[in-house]
Amino acid sequence: MNRFFTGIVVLLSVWLFALTLKAASPEVEQARQHGAQGQVTFRVIDSTGRPVEKANVRATFFESDSYGYINFARGQTDTNGLFIASGKTIYDVTFDVKKDGFYSTEGQYQFYRRGEDCVQNGRWQPWNPTNTVVLKEHRNPVAMCAKEVDIRIPVRDQAIGFDLEKGDWVAPHGQGTMADLLINFTATYEGPQAFSKRIELSVSNPRDGVQAFALDRTSELMSLYAAPEEGYAPKLVDEQVRTRTKILKSSEIGKGQYLVFRVRSVTNEEGGIVSANYGKIYGPNLLDPIIEYGRMRDTDRLMFTYYLNPTPNDRNLEFDPSRNLFKDLKSTERVTDP
Repeated sequence: MNRFFTGIVVLLSVWLFALTLKAASPEVEQARQHGAQGQVTFRVIDSTGRPVEKANVRATFFESDSYGYINFARGQTDTNGLFIASGKTIYDVTFDVKKDGFYSTEGQYQFYRRGEDCVQNGRWQPWNPTNTVVLKEHRNPVAMCAKEVDIRIPVRDQAIGFDLEKGDWVAPHGQGTMADLLINFTATYEGPQAFSKRIELSVSNPRDGVQAFALDRTSELMSLYAAPEEGYAPKLVDEQVRTRTKILKSSEIGKGQYLVFRVRSVTNEEGGIVSANYGKIYGPNLLDPIIEYGRMRDTDRLMFTYYLNPTPNDRNLEFDPSRNLFKDLKSTERVTDP
């Protein structure tokens, strides 16, 4: 009886939810197939909220799913940081904003909203909304040790030190001399789709640590300008377990995020930090977790991209790609596949 009653409740819940989904009006359906006129005002500001004048805006309107049916609106913002773009579209408008001395920004404004009467008289509604875009200014880009890591994990079930300044494992597994990060990898493989793997990322010194933040995917500068003073954790753990047909555990480190780290901390007698180095870690690309690890190309491998500020006590995370101290990073702030 209890199972029967539970089933009835579930069915009623589904039915009531379906009633709340309003069918699209004929005008919305017409717009989704053949397009409707859309207009939006872009309000461009810097990271402090001040209007950005003469920023170059390009807005792209798609009249159909075919690449050939697109139109562009291009122009510059006025003294109030405003630019009005209009065009015919079946769904949304994508845009990018650029100006010398700023990190470029890109994004999307969606006119179509499922279940809403968002078209009237051939126009997407609301008509001419204001979409605020943050264009981050260049503040103080600095030289960093920036490196895309794709390296073999030499041993399992053992914490191995990785030297961020040398970009290598510490001896005897590499040429590194200081264990900034400790990597402990364990795994068992029964086949390509059946495995158990775990990685622990930890630090060497009591005040060292890492913390995760959401990537700003709209901006060329995807991170904070500066590392925070507090909030660091001594370790992060990722574990993935699956059979051929089922995922039993998946705790990917920071998918859609990045890490800020503090390493090489030197403290005084009261435990206060006298000296430390800061930096950040990105994943191999924006859709991947921060740390990629496991069996790749028939070996245990580790993949990530990091930026180490070599100046002690400088929390600046703004990297100058023309001054990469490693000279081997193939991208700037945007991470590409190795």
